[in-house]
Amino acid sequence: MSKTEQTKVSVLVSLFNWIQKTKPPLKKRSKFRKFLDTCCDSSNYFSSLRLILPSLDRERGSYGLKESVLATCLIDALGMSRDSPDAIRLINWRKGAGAANAGNFPLVAAEVLQRRQGMISGGLTIKELNDLLDCLASSENSCSAVHSELTLNCNLRSVVKFRAEKISVLSTLIKKTNAMEMKWIIMIILKDLKLGISEKSIFHEFHPDAEDLFNVTCDLKLVCEKLKDRSQRHKRQDIEVGKAVRPQLAMRVSDAHAAWKKV
Repeated sequence: MSKTEQTKVSVLVSLFNWIQKTKPPLKKRSKFRKFLDTCCDSSNYFSSLRLILPSLDRERGSYGLKESVLATCLIDALGMSRDSPDAIRLINWRKGAGAANAGNFPLVAAEVLQRRQGMISGGLTIKELNDLLDCLASSENSCSAVHSELTLNCNLRSVVKFRAEKISVLSTLIKKTNAMEMKWIIMIILKDLKLGISEKSIFHEFHPDAEDLFNVTCDLKLVCEKLKDRSQRHKRQDIEVGKAVRPQLAMRVSDAHAAWKKV
């Protein structure tokens, strides 16, 4: 097992908390680079980067868990009654004018979890987290296939089965983490970490050519595998058939005359 995979999720969570609270961009980037140098193995940067940039990870696919579905799954994973105050708080996470954390699902979930989880981390590793997230995503893929069958067979038990698989994975995550770790895992599942550091900065700190390579491949795993050595520059890659390209946004200009000059 690589050093990256053996790294505890608590270390990654500490990095997230530090970056989120720190304002100077240079300090954020420096801390991220230190994490890569001390906690990651050059043969396997992908295990960490797919958790740091979850919206760019195409290997795992969709979890099928937006806030409303995730709320009900968490309620069942925690064994709560649907009409309990905490369950209602999770379901109505957008509401509650004046209530703490209203409108921020991960914080509302952490608030509920804190009353049911210990403060001590369960020692979950990055490998274990990725394995559990793979299970969470694969149950969604299986569920989609079964859902097509349901249109013909009306086999409701299959939907219940795959929902139970999601609940089982979330229950395992809850047992192996504390509320702070679960807050960040929920943000990874929702694919929005809100770290206050751009993808561009993360790519640049990982490798000077990382953003360019990602823009012509849209493959985070390939970027991690090809750019293991930061000191080795990568020859600019042309577009390849079968590889998705990230579209480039047009630059804003002040008026139509300026736009025409650019053209």
